[in-house]
Amino acid sequence: MNVLFDLDDTIHDKAASLRKCADRLFEEFGLEAQCDRIEFIQHFVAENVIIQPKTKVFEALALTFSFEPSVYYRMLKRFDESFHIDAQPFVGAIEVLKLTKASGASLACVTNGRDFFQRNKISALGCDALFDVVVTSGEFGVKKPDLSIFKEALQQLNSTPGECAYCGDNLRADIEPARALGMVTIWKSLEVLKPDSVDYQFDKFVDFPSIWRAET
Repeated sequence: MNVLFDLDDTIHDKAASLRKCADRLFEEFGLEAQCDRIEFIQHFVAENVIIQPKTKVFEALALTFSFEPSVYYRMLKRFDESFHIDAQPFVGAIEVLKLTKASGASLACVTNGRDFFQRNKISALGCDALFDVVVTSGEFGVKKPDLSIFKEALQQLNSTPGECAYCGDNLRADIEPARALGMVTIWKSLEVLKPDSVDYQFDKFVDFPSIWRAET
């Protein structure tokens, strides 16, 4: 069986990475005189987890903390250029990729986001050599949950849906379309109630190997 993985909030611990990035930018831009570090980090993370253009993120931060326009533009540019250096995987995520790869599976990453931005994160996480296929919405031109981006990854893997599992954190964007295509669905979530579209559920990657053994 081959496996398709989502990136953000599945393999990539986005919140942890954003906190680390915010702390670094706070230092780099010398913001001590303008705002409280903890408050800046909290607002930075909150704005970045909303699905919106990054220009809107930094406009909101500039408004909240009264940044000069030059600071806003430089901070946005720096974020785009360097966020990947702060990328943090979830504990055990890379080990799971290596486990599935070592068992003979082909791996794909199907992710929404700008192509350069997502690929930089994949490389920084050390996943680029583990994924046989990477399909980003930025490159493909269509976002999940549109079925066409999943079909593109399957085609590049030379696999049928029945030969694959999909692992992601978002029911609407990941799990439901994967189930609609006929893939085994693996939901990374803490939710108590497991919807019918979910075949397996886990929160910590330490529990993933038992799922893998059940399917292989």
